[in-house]
Amino acid sequence: MCAEPGFTGTREVSMAELSILVPVFEGQTLQPTLDGLGQAALDSAETIVLAQNESLLGEFVRQSGRSDWKSVVGPFPNLAAMMNRGIAEATGELIIYLPPNIRLKPVALDQYRRVWQETGAGWVYADYEEVYPDGEVVQKRLRDENDNITERAQLGYVKAWSHEALRALGGFDERFDRAEEYDLRLRLMGRFRLARVDCPLYEVLVSPETAEEKRANIGASKLFFPGEGRYGGFSYLFYDKDEEREIEEAFYAFLKRQGAYLSHQNTTVTYSGKEDYPVYVSVVIPCYNRARYIGRAIESVLANKFQRYEVIVVDNGSTDGSQDVVESYVRKTDGKVRLIRNDKNIIAYSLNLGVKAARGKYISQLDSDDEYTPDTLEAMVEYLESHPECALAISYYDLIDPEGAALHEFGIIKHLEYNRNNILRVDGAGAVRTWHKKVIQEFGGFNEDQFGHYGEDYDLVLKVSEKYEVGRVHQVLYHYRRHPDNTDAKRDPEMKLRNKMLARQLAIERRKRINERIARGLSPWE
Repeated sequence: MCAEPGFTGTREVSMAELSILVPVFEGQTLQPTLDGLGQAALDSAETIVLAQNESLLGEFVRQSGRSDWKSVVGPFPNLAAMMNRGIAEATGELIIYLPPNIRLKPVALDQYRRVWQETGAGWVYADYEEVYPDGEVVQKRLRDENDNITERAQLGYVKAWSHEALRALGGFDERFDRAEEYDLRLRLMGRFRLARVDCPLYEVLVSPETAEEKRANIGASKLFFPGEGRYGGFSYLFYDKDEEREIEEAFYAFLKRQGAYLSHQNTTVTYSGKEDYPVYVSVVIPCYNRARYIGRAIESVLANKFQRYEVIVVDNGSTDGSQDVVESYVRKTDGKVRLIRNDKNIIAYSLNLGVKAARGKYISQLDSDDEYTPDTLEAMVEYLESHPECALAISYYDLIDPEGAALHEFGIIKHLEYNRNNILRVDGAGAVRTWHKKVIQEFGGFNEDQFGHYGEDYDLVLKVSEKYEVGRVHQVLYHYRRHPDNTDAKRDPEMKLRNKMLARQLAIERRKRINERIARGLSPWE
């Protein structure tokens, strides 16, 4: 909850040490901004209006009646340049950015100031409320994002920066038109902390168009991963090329500052020739209470053109008849489908059981509610056989509804942004994933201790990509089913974020060690 107004913190700071940057854009509705400023205690705070031209400034002055406020007039080539000009004019020790369509609450300035004083943070952000056209108010509670190195961190709209931090960082990088704020945050991390005000300090006025989209349950709600943007944590899949390029540039610069950017030559997967694999590929399907879908998953494998495979279903104690469905396939396929009964509903443990029991050279993953195409196994095996530098191959996928109809809104998910450095930023590499079994074993299998219930595959992809190549098969070979009972939909969002952040931090530390070994003239791998 918000502390009582008037908190003085650990040192005396007057409101005159606050500077508020108010940008004015073409077509902007000014009234919400003016209403919020009117409610806030502005008498002793500095307000700086940032306008692209004199006409916009004149309209702001006309509507606000405040010709006494400071102003900075463009033209500005981009937002980064506009912000830097405003920062240069600011005299406050704390600089608050107030974007359009935001209405500050009366306590907002005092609370931003309070948390900044209390924490000494370089960046302060706050919870907020979404106000819909029909009057509905939705509380938006954010999280501690100090561990989040992606551009999809949820920091809200109204940010406050320590002037000291902005000076130390040199302000915004004006080379960026789209990634200026992300770049600033990455440069700030490690030198200054982020701090959250855990109560709503402003209202975001939702437009009728956005309200309709949110209530239609499209976008992130179907992808089941939290994060900033219409598609949540998977928003990066839908960036345009310029936005993705800028974000990658900022991220790679961050990795290089950390000593975690990889540029070494990976090795190849080798075999002695003495290995014996009764089948080429083992399809491992963990299952828990999927009686409705497990048959469809198995049928999709049985329909494959490539026949040198086995199916291993690891059932994690289902109570809905899933085991009976699988048993029916065990009987009618003469052992091509096998069932492992497991009483631990832990996904990483289940996968490891399947890998251990597998007789194939390759391990191909399939979720119990998803489906292969008839070409999946043939395409994946052919690719890995002809690319010995790849320990893992990943295809394109599409999304389907509970009945198997395509969700055309999302199109084909290609993950073309993948490389061994960028994988640290994005939330996945795609599906289907087909691995060399010996490589999974080389890395100790899926990490049950730290990623037992989520992120086990992401963690292993990160590890493998540090030594071997990850190949891309440019075909849709996997159908990813979205439905209300989807396991991803039921997982705790905070746990999902926490596990992904942990996997990234562990990978950064490993990659630092790799680069340190290379610098000493040693092999990259211990």
